[in-house]
Amino acid sequence: MKQKVKQSDIITAFVKVTGFPAALLFYKPKVVYQDENMKKSKLPKPFILVSNHTSLLDFPLYLFVFFKRNIRFLMAEVLFTKNPFLSRLLYRLGGIFVDRDAFNFGFMGEALEALDSGKSVGVFPQGRLPINGKPFPFKPSAAFIAMHTDALIVPVYTDGNYGIFKRTHVMIGREININELCPKNLGDAEKIEIMTKKLEELVFSLGDELKDRLDKKNAE
Repeated sequence: MKQKVKQSDIITAFVKVTGFPAALLFYKPKVVYQDENMKKSKLPKPFILVSNHTSLLDFPLYLFVFFKRNIRFLMAEVLFTKNPFLSRLLYRLGGIFVDRDAFNFGFMGEALEALDSGKSVGVFPQGRLPINGKPFPFKPSAAFIAMHTDALIVPVYTDGNYGIFKRTHVMIGREININELCPKNLGDAEKIEIMTKKLEELVFSLGDELKDRLDKKNAE
């Protein structure tokens, strides 16, 4: 399935502005930085957002957490087949179509083009939602994109605590150049395998750190 509807910065801004009050009410997001000196305004331009995947609500959460940033997210084919209106809206919001069951990697080129144009790219490397609470391992999409661009990676973790009577917690990690973490004498396939594993460890270590901070705060 090819993208026929281009992203609209105007529609993206409209959705963010009009949806912001509802997002605050529903998510009540508490954003924590791994480095207390970090600021969202200081994040690199562009960057690759790499996050765990807990729910379909992860995407709208990040629309508002990174309110001032234009992030185009890789999205599974199933989201584009529910109905024509949703499909057009997701494209307008910058969604990059990914067919998880096809050997079509056109989405990689589209992600790289987005980064080259100054827009950031969001990736949920697990590709699928957890089953019975068990998360899927990371796939190599984020590592492949990172290996072919100078853009830095910003690891992010959400606890997926969504609901009107709940509060969502997000931890934003330190930016990294994943290419610097791999020996240069390795082949591309080996590098991607190492990068993918390191990204998975980084993201879930944020989850552990977030839990420790919340536990410590609750104990005070």
